[in-house]
Amino acid sequence: MKCPLCSFSAHYLTSGENREYWLCSQCRAISVPAEFHIPKDEEVKRYLEHENSLESEGYVQMFQKKIDLLQTYEIKSALDYGCGYEPVLKILLERQGIRADGYDPNFFPDIRLDKLYDLVISTETFEHFRNPAEEIPRITGRVIPGGILAIMTRFYPAKDFANWYYKRDPTHIIFYCSETFQWLAKNTGFKLVFNNEHDFVVLSRPGPRPGKY
Repeated sequence: MKCPLCSFSAHYLTSGENREYWLCSQCRAISVPAEFHIPKDEEVKRYLEHENSLESEGYVQMFQKKIDLLQTYEIKSALDYGCGYEPVLKILLERQGIRADGYDPNFFPDIRLDKLYDLVISTETFEHFRNPAEEIPRITGRVIPGGILAIMTRFYPAKDFANWYYKRDPTHIIFYCSETFQWLAKNTGFKLVFNNEHDFVVLSRPGPRPGKY
């Protein structure tokens, strides 16, 4: 099997939840083969079952902690890529005085992806990518020179992946670790500037910012 992220050779790792998991020898991503992906309509139905709203205090606090980590960067505009059915993060960014857009292929597909942003942030989205080799360049291409890309997704454990709770969600089909994001930075021309080794990385795009954009 070829890795859906880097197209390098992946080898069988383990089985569970009525599907298989394959580990890439190069970027170290762990992916679920396409034949085990659930239908798209069932996937969307599961998203709608999540209580992801402004009324969910824990959900809002999770986002706010990530926003606080980004305070050291100059951010006037942002794109929330994979914002879900209620764009909570977009609203929180706007409360910080940041011009924000929200894109989601299932719920907000009509947002034009031809603008550049100081910040592109994607939270709890990368693990759902069926075609990361196509999806990720679309995301990195929205970051302005001198801007940043922030990614939140739970890193898989170095040991006992077979019993890891996060892989039990049938909509979670690709998993990452620090090595994966190091590979990603190297192969996109970005620089990995922050990594909490758990669920959050920040990558910067080199280059001077244009005067107007």
